[in-house]
Amino acid sequence: MDNDSLDYPVTLAALRRRWWAYVLFCTAFLASSYALLLAAWEPSYALRWLAISSAAMVYPVAVLWRELKHNHRSGESTLLASLGPGNLLSLLRGTLVSGLAGFIFSPWPSGWLAWLPGSLYILSDVTDFLDGYLARKSRQATRLGEILEMSFDGLGVLVGSLLIVQYGQAPIWYLWVAFARYLFLGGIWLRRRLGKPVYDLPPSAMRRAFAAWQMGLVAALLLPVFSPPGTTLAAILFTLPFLAGFLRDWLSVSGSDRQSGELAAGIKTAAESWLPLAVRASLLLLTVAVLPDQFRDLGLQTPVVILIALLEVVALLSVAAGFAGRVAAIVGLVILGIHQNTGILVLLQYLMAVAYTVIIFSGTGPYSLWKPEEYLIYRRIGERQATRNRVGILDETPG
Repeated sequence: MDNDSLDYPVTLAALRRRWWAYVLFCTAFLASSYALLLAAWEPSYALRWLAISSAAMVYPVAVLWRELKHNHRSGESTLLASLGPGNLLSLLRGTLVSGLAGFIFSPWPSGWLAWLPGSLYILSDVTDFLDGYLARKSRQATRLGEILEMSFDGLGVLVGSLLIVQYGQAPIWYLWVAFARYLFLGGIWLRRRLGKPVYDLPPSAMRRAFAAWQMGLVAALLLPVFSPPGTTLAAILFTLPFLAGFLRDWLSVSGSDRQSGELAAGIKTAAESWLPLAVRASLLLLTVAVLPDQFRDLGLQTPVVILIALLEVVALLSVAAGFAGRVAAIVGLVILGIHQNTGILVLLQYLMAVAYTVIIFSGTGPYSLWKPEEYLIYRRIGERQATRNRVGILDETPG
């Protein structure tokens, strides 16, 4: 059955009733959140939040209305009457990001409200992680879901980046991250307008991972836990590889990488193999240098200080051995952030921060003991095991 059948207008009408249900949900979210803010925040700031969030909420509502006709599975034309759990979670992300946008142009709230922007962003990240999984598990992965994901992913990074710059957690040049996706799409549009070729991007699991690391950084900087200059250093370390990834993709879509294939392959090999090995060896030496200081007079410290010292050593050893290295590197960066809140970081700790960031983006490379996090990078949750097709090529079937 295709969309020319008599069922199409009936199904579309059912979807539009679900659109009205989403509008009511957004309205209830705005009203209840405004009542909460009005009771705990300056009334003028609460009213400003309501105005900006209401304006931002028009975007997900409009996107859903415009794209309802794409609520069909890839390769099919039959319209599905149900939005499915994956799309509903994506729509929740659109609502949360719109609520986050309401904090723009207002000072960072104090007290328990200071945790609200970061909490909204983290919740939106969780929905981003789970919506595709639910869509695949329910067998309702649709073109509509792809559109919603692309629309809200960019909006979330944009709003979150604007807020951490506004709150002084990152320097103003960090806005390059906020607008990178839109500049990239604008460049593609301009090339087409000028009649220049635009090539397809090669598939890359790391593209999704780079975006995830950046979203994690924004989430951390929106929490009232870390502060400059540590947050500025983190912004620098995470921004450089992120923008380098966009540059690599631009060279691909513009065809420039076709003229430097051997050089690009050499850089990729170095980044994925030799660089992680060198960093891990350096961290092993740092562990030997740090270990005596960590355990000197440790018995005289509080239990919290002892725990942090032990975690720091474990993180160093785990990264050096390639044992869940990316996770250990994230733990190491968090510990450095805690150190920065209680004192001034020394040169050795700055070098550790650089090394941890390299491992987060490049992985631990060869000769690693255990790399469980690679599963989430190279495969999406909810996918079945790869199976061989008739010509011997590995296929991945969504589950």
